[in-house]
Amino acid sequence: MRAATRVQCPVTGDRCRAERRRSRAGLSLVEVILALMIIGTGLVALVAAVSRCLSIPRLAMNYDTARELLGTLEAENPLPVEEEIEEAAGQGTFDPPHSNFSWVRTVEQEGEDEEDGLWRVTTTISWTENRQTRNEQVVTLVYRKPDS
Repeated sequence: MRAATRVQCPVTGDRCRAERRRSRAGLSLVEVILALMIIGTGLVALVAAVSRCLSIPRLAMNYDTARELLGTLEAENPLPVEEEIEEAAGQGTFDPPHSNFSWVRTVEQEGEDEEDGLWRVTTTISWTENRQTRNEQVVTLVYRKPDS
C-alpha cells in the first residue's frame, strides 16, 4: 500500500508527488549472496596463508637436518688424504630416523688437465617433501699436489 503525498521539491520549489515507501526490515537475497561470496573468498585466502605458514617451519627443520647430516657424512666418510681423490665419490642413504634422506658425492677435475691438481668435490643431501625433491649441497675445492 502506497500513499501518495504532495511535497515541495527542494531544488525548484514546485509541488510534486512523492511516494512514501514502507521501510524495509531486512536484506535482499542478492545482498546475502554477495556477503557470503566475500566472506568465502576471505576464508579461502586465510586457509591458504595458514597452510603456507605451517609448511615453512617444517621445511626449515628439514634443511637443518640436511646440514646436520652433511656434517655427519663428512665425519664418517672424510675426503681421502693419502689415496686418490676420485675414491671419495659415492652415494648412499642414512639410517632411521633419517631414512628419507639420501646423499651423493661427486668428484670432478677443475681445469684443463690433471696436472693442475684442483678438484671439485660436490656433496648433495636430498629428500622428498610434499612430492617435491629438495636438496642441500656443499661444494669443496681440493688442491692435491700432482705427483712428479
